[in-house]
Amino acid sequence: MSEHGSFLATRSTAKLARESLEHEASTAPHDAEIIIDFTGVDAMTISFADEFLGKFYVAVATGDVAVSAVLLRGLNEETLETMQICLDRRELMAATVDGDEIHLIAAPEHLDETYRHAVALRRFRAGELSERLGVTLQNVNNRLKRLVSSGTLKREKSIPSNRGGKEFVYTIPGSWCEGTT
Repeated sequence: MSEHGSFLATRSTAKLARESLEHEASTAPHDAEIIIDFTGVDAMTISFADEFLGKFYVAVATGDVAVSAVLLRGLNEETLETMQICLDRRELMAATVDGDEIHLIAAPEHLDETYRHAVALRRFRAGELSERLGVTLQNVNNRLKRLVSSGTLKREKSIPSNRGGKEFVYTIPGSWCEGTT
């Protein structure tokens, strides 16, 4: 993002950046993992954040932009606060990496807790997470659906066990975990 300047402002600049990102996403493989790097960006306006990322995350959640996961990197205290406000207003959430920790911003507490456990497991089935959290499988599936649609987790079909029905494996993208504990 630093190619757009150290201070990101105006909806028109944000729209161009978002359209470029959406174009890159549309030409990438369907299971693409998008990392948006804010290193070198000192600050941004809320209107820039909303036009760029607010609208991008809405497109991801509705399936208009087909990516499997999105990570924000390089946010400083100022840009993180702006993102938090933008995402809160739209009732969205995002995954970010800070130092060696992957976490959510703008997420309700129950989803944040679920995500922390998901990060610890890295690769898991809903049943494993259900046991770890001590909540019903239906509850975990509802949480996982929201995390997947927000682009914070990847979901892949797995070979079903003898129980029948659909079964999925959820993962934190491996490239996000490099250097994290």
